[in-house]
Amino acid sequence: MKRSIIMTASAALMATLSAPAAFAQDTTIGYISPIAAQPGQQVINAAMEKAAADLGWQWRLLDANLSADRQVSHVDTLLTLGVKAFASWSLDPNAVAGAYSRANAQGVPVIGVNSSGEGVTSSVWWAANLCTEGGAYDQQAAWIAERAPGAKVIVMGGPPVPSIQNNVACFTEAAKSAGLDVIDQVDNTKDSAANASTLAADEVLRFPDVQVFWAYNDQSALGISAALASSGKTIYGGQSTDGVMVFGINGDDDAIQAVRDGRITGTWDPDSYATGWAVALAMKNAIENPEAEHPDLTVQSTLFTSDNIDTWVAPLERPYSLENIPLED
Repeated sequence: MKRSIIMTASAALMATLSAPAAFAQDTTIGYISPIAAQPGQQVINAAMEKAAADLGWQWRLLDANLSADRQVSHVDTLLTLGVKAFASWSLDPNAVAGAYSRANAQGVPVIGVNSSGEGVTSSVWWAANLCTEGGAYDQQAAWIAERAPGAKVIVMGGPPVPSIQNNVACFTEAAKSAGLDVIDQVDNTKDSAANASTLAADEVLRFPDVQVFWAYNDQSALGISAALASSGKTIYGGQSTDGVMVFGINGDDDAIQAVRDGRITGTWDPDSYATGWAVALAMKNAIENPEAEHPDLTVQSTLFTSDNIDTWVAPLERPYSLENIPLED
C-alpha cells in the first residue's frame, strides 16, 4: 500500500511560529507507548519529556505493553487526568477507534505515532515505516541487489500489529521488484531476541543457502546474528563481504554497536529522538489551532551500515528543538 505524506519542514515551522506563544501552566499531555521498555520507545519518551518541559507542560507516559485493550483503558485514564492532547502508537486501530472518538468529542486531539485511523487528528511517521516509491524499502532493496543480485532473502516479521505488517509487506514488495528472491517469512510474535534466534536457527537448517535476513526490528536482527554465528555462518559487514546480510530497524544502541562490530549488516535509524519532538510539535499545532486541518509529519530515517556508521550520533546528543526537527519535504 502506497501512502503519500505531504508536509514540509518549513510548513511545520510556520505552523509553530504563527501560533500563540502562551500556554496555560496546567497543560498536560500524554503518550500511550506500545511497549515502553523498548529502547526506541525510551528515546521517544525522553524527547517528549524534554519538549514538554521546554513548553511548560506536564507530561504523562502510559505503557500498553503490547495490549490493545490496555491502550483503550489508558485513553480513559488520560481523559480523566484532563490532558489537552495525547499521542498513541495504535496496536489495533479498530480496537481504539471508539476511545479516540471519545477523546475527540471532548476536544482532545489524538496524534498517531506510525499509525492512523478513526479518531486520529494527525500522525507522525518514520520515513522507514512508509511505503513510498523510492523510499526506505526501495532504497534498501536496491542496496542489497547492487551487492548481491538475486539474493535469497528470509523476512522476519513480528507481532500482528498493523504498522509491522505493513513494513513486512512493503519490504517484501520492494525486494521482489529489485529482483531479490524472498524464499520465506517467519514472524517473531514474542518480540524478543531469544525467540528470533530460535526461529532463525530453524530457518538456516531449512534454507542453508540464505543470503539475507531482513528483520522488522533490531532485537530480532541481533537474535538472527547470534543464530548465524552459532551455525558457523559469517555476517556480511565490516571487513567481510562474503557472509549473510542481516538488517534491523530502530537504530538501537546495541544494533549500532553490532554494525560497528560486523555482527549485523545494517539498521535503519528512524530518529526516535526527532520523533518525540515531532509529536510535541503536532500536539502544539493541534492544541493552538483546533479547527484547522493538520497534515502529517514524516521524520527522516537513515540506513546505517559499515559505509557510514562513523557518522552516527547518539540520539540524546542530537541538538533538536521544535524549530529544527529533521522532517521529510
